[in-house]
Amino acid sequence: MTTAPGDADLTAYMDVMRRLLAHGGYERTGRAAEAKRWDLQHIVAYLEAHGRPDRRPAVHVAGSKGKGSVATITEAILREAGAHTLLITSPDLHSARERIAVDGKPIDHATFARAATRLLDDPATAGWSYFEMLTVMAWLVGAETACDWQVVEVGLGGRLDTTNAMPAECKAAVVITPIDLEHTEILGDTIPEIAAEKAGIITGDAPVIVSPMRASAVEVIRARAAERGAPLHAVADECAMHVTAHGLEGQTLDLRTPLRTYRGLKSPLIGPHQSENIATAVRAAEEAFARASGDGATQGAVLPEQAVLRGVAAARMPGRFEVVRQRPLTILDGLHTPLAARRFRQALDGVPVPRRRIWVIGMLAGKDAAAILEPLIGEDDDVIVTAPPTQRAADVADLVRAVRERGALPQRANGIGAAIELATAQAGERGAVIVVGSLYTVAAAREHVLGIAGDHVLGLR
Repeated sequence: MTTAPGDADLTAYMDVMRRLLAHGGYERTGRAAEAKRWDLQHIVAYLEAHGRPDRRPAVHVAGSKGKGSVATITEAILREAGAHTLLITSPDLHSARERIAVDGKPIDHATFARAATRLLDDPATAGWSYFEMLTVMAWLVGAETACDWQVVEVGLGGRLDTTNAMPAECKAAVVITPIDLEHTEILGDTIPEIAAEKAGIITGDAPVIVSPMRASAVEVIRARAAERGAPLHAVADECAMHVTAHGLEGQTLDLRTPLRTYRGLKSPLIGPHQSENIATAVRAAEEAFARASGDGATQGAVLPEQAVLRGVAAARMPGRFEVVRQRPLTILDGLHTPLAARRFRQALDGVPVPRRRIWVIGMLAGKDAAAILEPLIGEDDDVIVTAPPTQRAADVADLVRAVRERGALPQRANGIGAAIELATAQAGERGAVIVVGSLYTVAAAREHVLGIAGDHVLGLR
């Protein structure tokens, strides 16, 4: 499904993408007022009227940090266990097609255009947001390709997120990854308030897998699970991990779960937080597989050990502590919360990175730049500040001010490409360039360094 598109397929893709982008919504504009109007009733009504294309066993993943990694690893494990999978994630790095993956591969231009046209030509979708359109498109593709499993990453929050239109009985497992202060103008000002919104995806009695996180969040999730009669599985309590090797190529770990001990799990993902994400994904796959695999005669089936070993080894997360070049060593990470910044710093301190480091930073408006920069930037650091290529980019002057408050002297660059070229020249072959901030920043960096032609080349951003 990833062959090079013909002219007609590419033209059709470009046409529907322009129409989809015109649908706007919070993801496109960043205006909180648009998010506060969310509801699920019109999505549920559409799905009911069209045969419930979302009806298949699902693992539903919410959280502030790590949900993309957990969703990706879980899907890879289930696929290795024989599932025909649909993976729904957001946002994308280079192409909107990445958000809808069948059996681990983004759908092709023709499939995307066909699903989009079906929705765009329906008058019922006229007022839908871009995110709503892409989510329902994914379910249509899942039905068209007869996927028998789906792993679905929440876009924002959980309770009113479009992905929560799935029937409760389809959820074979629910996952909540670590919660941080994010989107406070929408989700609430405190960890418990945000946890309550995330826990809104607990809509039935499916097992709930909780990543290691602060107790105030776990308490809220536990209470919601109890209300729904859902068993809660806390990874911090049920699992033991021992990392036996780690470096810039990834990590090897032993993992004990209530099901078995997995020895020598190899993953290309870097950092202690990814060890926790791996454990969370394995528990999600174990519980979901046991709940939903096969017919009544095989309920409670045990997830094959080799599926876990192969799935963990195969799962990759572009733009998350990703090494894209060796000379100078160039690392990218799409961190956007204080927790993500702390975890990136922990991972960075655990691997061999040259002392000479040039930081390239670009963020979105509305982020707590001071809190994000606090664990990253010191007085002696060299920092280049720029704006990611989006209308939601933070004012560079505000970011410069936040860097100066850390005691560093920032430079400015006109765009991500220019910032990376300047950083590369200053780092030299023996130094390091570290690009952090929004996924828009990371996507532009990947495209510049790796020569990737994304949707923006087609004028689709």
